[in-house]
Amino acid sequence: MLHTKLMRTALVALLAGVVPALHAADVCKTVSGTSSETIVTPSQVPTDPFGRVLGLFKGDFAGVANVALSAILTTPPAFSSPAGASSVMEARHVFLTGPGDTVITLGKVVFNAAPATQPGQTNFVSSVCPFAPCVVQNPQLLKIIGGTGRWTGATGQLNNLGLGNLDLPAGKGTFVYIVKGEVCVPGNK
Repeated sequence: MLHTKLMRTALVALLAGVVPALHAADVCKTVSGTSSETIVTPSQVPTDPFGRVLGLFKGDFAGVANVALSAILTTPPAFSSPAGASSVMEARHVFLTGPGDTVITLGKVVFNAAPATQPGQTNFVSSVCPFAPCVVQNPQLLKIIGGTGRWTGATGQLNNLGLGNLDLPAGKGTFVYIVKGEVCVPGNK
């Protein structure tokens, strides 16, 4: 009897340690698609000092086909020189996948001015970006830092390759991105 009790206690203790470990593995899903973003001018969003970005994602965001997004730059856009790359800026994105379900990212973005993007310019002419409207490459590396609803505790990363029309003096811009990445949630949800 004592032996059976000890065996039962040992078995319960063993399962108590193993079962949570089995459920604790993250569940990861692929993100793949395209997104478009538009800069809302700072005059329209006075509480966002560097402007607000609104956009849409289409594709497969871990099983969701259409996702709304909002973003803000948390550091000001700054270019090292005309026609040069911008400094690395930080941006916070919120992806809305459904009522109460958001994925939150914090990431690094850069504007790389394309050469000869002014009207009337030809190849091998430097752009005066960012001091006039211009075409830019806009790569983004977004680290998933959490979420709400079904995405509580989310982790992962999104790698976005973008191209856009930037009019920094007017506080405007439109961008399109190819989005690839992965979002993970704790397995014990």
